[in-house]
Amino acid sequence: MEGSLLQPNIIPTNNSRTRNPSEWPLPEKLNPQSTKKLATKASFKAMLSTNTFWKPANLMTTSADEGQFLNMLLKLINAKNTMEIGVYTGYSLLSTALALPEDGKILALDINRENYEIGLPIIEKAGVAHKIDFREGPALPLLDEMVNDVKLHGSFDFIFVDADKDNYLNYHKRLIDLIKIGGVIGYDNTLWNGSLVAPPDAPLRKYVRYYRDFVLELNKALAVDPRVEICQLPVGDGITLCRRISSLLQPNIIPIIISRTNIPSEWLLPEKLSPQSTKKLATKASFKAMLSTNTFWKPANLMTTSADEGQFLNMLLKLINAKNTMEIGVYTGYSLLSTALALPEDGKILALDINRENYEIGLPIIEKAGVAHKIDFREGPALPLLDEMVNDVKLHGSFDFIFVDADKDNYLNYHKRLIDLIKIGGVIGYDNTLWNGSLVAPPDAPLRKYVRYYRDFVLELNKALAVDPRVEICQLPVGDGITLCRRIS
Repeated sequence: MEGSLLQPNIIPTNNSRTRNPSEWPLPEKLNPQSTKKLATKASFKAMLSTNTFWKPANLMTTSADEGQFLNMLLKLINAKNTMEIGVYTGYSLLSTALALPEDGKILALDINRENYEIGLPIIEKAGVAHKIDFREGPALPLLDEMVNDVKLHGSFDFIFVDADKDNYLNYHKRLIDLIKIGGVIGYDNTLWNGSLVAPPDAPLRKYVRYYRDFVLELNKALAVDPRVEICQLPVGDGITLCRRISSLLQPNIIPIIISRTNIPSEWLLPEKLSPQSTKKLATKASFKAMLSTNTFWKPANLMTTSADEGQFLNMLLKLINAKNTMEIGVYTGYSLLSTALALPEDGKILALDINRENYEIGLPIIEKAGVAHKIDFREGPALPLLDEMVNDVKLHGSFDFIFVDADKDNYLNYHKRLIDLIKIGGVIGYDNTLWNGSLVAPPDAPLRKYVRYYRDFVLELNKALAVDPRVEICQLPVGDGITLCRRIS
């Protein structure tokens, strides 16, 4: 731990760029090397991205926001042994290598060393080349060898696939044995240029049309594979995260998979998965659907968390093994239910909202889901209670995850207090940080009153988080935008 306080020379930047009161940035010193290190890592990625830009196939490179997300994800799950299939010039490889500990390893597979060597000088300059074991050639023969070695089963924490889409299902067949229980496989380009929802006669480029069906079949197969739970994020060209929850397929699911996909039946494992497991997953989804439907008919239904964001929060809490969490802004409890379902039986959520009546709309469903005992609901403004908590040193660093979806004009006031309550390595998630897309709208854009009013507050939050050296951030275009802040000091 490098310290928990703001660096003096960052304070004028905060105050000049935001309207937050000067008393909240703390004037004590943060190790200057820490700030410099973060800036240097970003510059290496920018250099590699620039180098790749001038190459003919530059569309194959990972987007900056996806690279940032992968970097944070690997830190959150404490990944050490990883694999990447499809390297190109190495942007995603650099992003993940920078996230791994000094003794971390990446097995990097690609058919073209020449492309990899475009980025290699920058990877070497970043001091992470020793973490990478690059192998040139088709991935499938090597994966078959690895699958045949039982010692390698469950040996990988994270695997990223961004290669030949027509082999994605073949990769999945093999990788499911190599990823550990609780580990993550990330499949890139699962939105495939937005073509998956295009009509059959849409004017698509040849390569987009050719691979489209393969990506569709992958998505269908993952959706019904009970060995994984999935979360698709609209980051870059779409990434689907598959968290492995079991090792075996259930017999009665095989006909469903075969009928919905072109997967050959021989790669589906006929061993038995507990029927309770599949039923449990379906039941959890139905509880969230019920609460969402109940909320739909309420006047302020726009305040509810979107389904994709709820799914992401649910997976995120499992990935970080969260146990003690907080939510500021509950409404009818959709995000609360999503997170409560992810926590262990003895997990706890401190839920703060000014309106118990809204919370009680969703409470019967939360009770039916069997997770009401995890929730400590408090009615009233959050700031006074947070002040009490900050004054109790025993509560400092006691929360694994905090989700904020409340009054945007107080987001900076919340941040001032929450940074002490979240643990080092823990995550604060601020919702609505894209704010209806208004942040990039021109000043005279026709915006609704409430959108225009809160827009500046959200802008100021984003600016403040971008220069706060106590956190590293990642903004995702999920729902109305969520910014994850991982506390690093």
